[in-house]
Amino acid sequence: MSDTMLAAFFSTPGHVEVREVERPLPGPGEVLVRITASGICGSDVAAWRGIEQEWHRRGHEYAGVVETVGDGVEGFAPGQAVAGYGSLPCGVCTHCRRGRPKYCLQPRSSGGGAFAEYLCLPCEFWFPLEGLSAEEGALLEPLTVALEMVRDGRVTLGNRVLLLGAGPIGLMALSICKALGALVYMVHPRSSAKRWALAEAWGADAALDATVGDVEKRVRELVPGGVDTVLITTMPTVGVPLAAACATRGGVLSLIGMQWEAAHFVLEIDRFHFANLQLVGSNHNPCALYYAEAAELLRRRIIRGDELISHRFPLAEIEAAFKTTSEKRAEVAKVMITG
Repeated sequence: MSDTMLAAFFSTPGHVEVREVERPLPGPGEVLVRITASGICGSDVAAWRGIEQEWHRRGHEYAGVVETVGDGVEGFAPGQAVAGYGSLPCGVCTHCRRGRPKYCLQPRSSGGGAFAEYLCLPCEFWFPLEGLSAEEGALLEPLTVALEMVRDGRVTLGNRVLLLGAGPIGLMALSICKALGALVYMVHPRSSAKRWALAEAWGADAALDATVGDVEKRVRELVPGGVDTVLITTMPTVGVPLAAACATRGGVLSLIGMQWEAAHFVLEIDRFHFANLQLVGSNHNPCALYYAEAAELLRRRIIRGDELISHRFPLAEIEAAFKTTSEKRAEVAKVMITG
């Protein structure tokens, strides 16, 4: 095995290079993994397009095969399929010690860097894959976002759910809601043809084009009393006011959409107050809490990961992969870097 490897480096906005770098060696307690699948997240694309940063590495949705292990590592062996945890609860903060790791104050991050041939991390950052492909393993991290968003939205049997945004996380959330027995009404640009088609195939009870007409009015025509839950994966400045306008009394608004800048929106606060609405900032970090459940959703085909992946590129073509994700919105569902 060579002492070097290939890794992608980003200088934003808009630059990426694949460079030859030294391949890491696992120290005590560490595991070296050959990365065979890593997903491009919307946050990766947003940063690549518009957030000024010097050269750095990215990639936080990944899976692969154990290459070698360091001294003292138990439970992992060469040839074993694994996925990477994005973050772990710290175990020592106030919330962790109170048995509330969901609200960990200082989650431990893996640090990303998985757009590369190899990644070396402490063994606690690796999740054994059983009965799943590497590509499905690379979907575990974003799937935990969808799972937590649905939970924060308190979706149950018979709920009427409005999904604002049908990107990969929104589509996985749709499937979870349908499995729970909810009705799901999707709002997404119809020009995003691939994602629109998946939403319909995966059981959306109605699909509304986000770019046509008065969305609130059309939602109210479908559900005159308003929806029980709104799952918001769009920009908060647009999504939160629309969600509040479409929710029924006592409705829950579960927000994962990010703006990446200081932003403000206006709410009809008296209506929000008197309608007993609840806005929940949904955050899966630390995501390790949900990997086992996410893996089961994939194994049981509640989430059909193979159908979600629309494009695959080798690491050497990562610039083309990012351009495809950013520019070919009609064709893209999820883009994966494969090795």
